[in-house]
Amino acid sequence: MEIKEKTRKYKAQSIHYLENAFVSMEAGNVEKASEFLWGSMAEAIKAIAASREREIRHHGEIGEYARELAKQLEDEAISDVFGNASYLHTNFYETGLTIEEVYTYAIRIKAIVGKLLSFIPEE
Repeated sequence: MEIKEKTRKYKAQSIHYLENAFVSMEAGNVEKASEFLWGSMAEAIKAIAASREREIRHHGEIGEYARELAKQLEDEAISDVFGNASYLHTNFYETGLTIEEVYTYAIRIKAIVGKLLSFIPEE
């Protein structure tokens, strides 16, 4: 798959997951919303990596690249919000967060995902 195609795929998936997170929250499905928020953040990071001709092959590399982006862009919020998304990923399996807590994280993740996707050059 070529770079532009991978970038488009990851970006579209990030947006799709973000939209589904809010639909899941409206339906009261906290765990599903948590996993969609994690997926949205992960796919946004993978989209930037792909746009820069870097391939992320393993789960752990997503966090490494998030921290690298935070340093490059001088925006520690990227790393912090990635940590929030990782916490939500855990909530999918180890339930316990309330809808209000997930919504608070969702607002932060939505802002950072939007910011990350804005760094991808338009075709």
